[in-house]
Amino acid sequence: MTLLRDRRGVTAIDFAVSISLVLMLLFTVFDLGMLYLAQQTLNYGVAAAVRYAVVNSTGANAGNVTSSLRGAVTPLLGAAAANQCQVTVTFTPGSSPGNSVTVVANFAWKPLTGLEFIPAVTLTSRATLTIQH
Repeated sequence: MTLLRDRRGVTAIDFAVSISLVLMLLFTVFDLGMLYLAQQTLNYGVAAAVRYAVVNSTGANAGNVTSSLRGAVTPLLGAAAANQCQVTVTFTPGSSPGNSVTVVANFAWKPLTGLEFIPAVTLTSRATLTIQH
């Protein structure tokens, strides 16, 4: 009868059950925040690259524009992730004034915490500007 009234240790069991749920929620929020940061960084890098291509239209080529994008995303994504960005640069129909330049970048994002219910996704960003001068 005394065992039914003994409540010692119940708090530890409650803590063990609830902390796992709290940590899973915390890691999910962290991963979703990192996903949002990666998408916004990719958008910024594509905008910087297309701006570089328009301003330097006479000397811009796919290599220079790709380097511009990777330089813009490296501070937030890191050098290894920046090098994994797949970049496509298209001058339509050429690099003279009145024509357009399009930059498309893809980045394979993976969650950092390894939670299995958050899948890896491919982020894409695209920007097009018209060369003015």
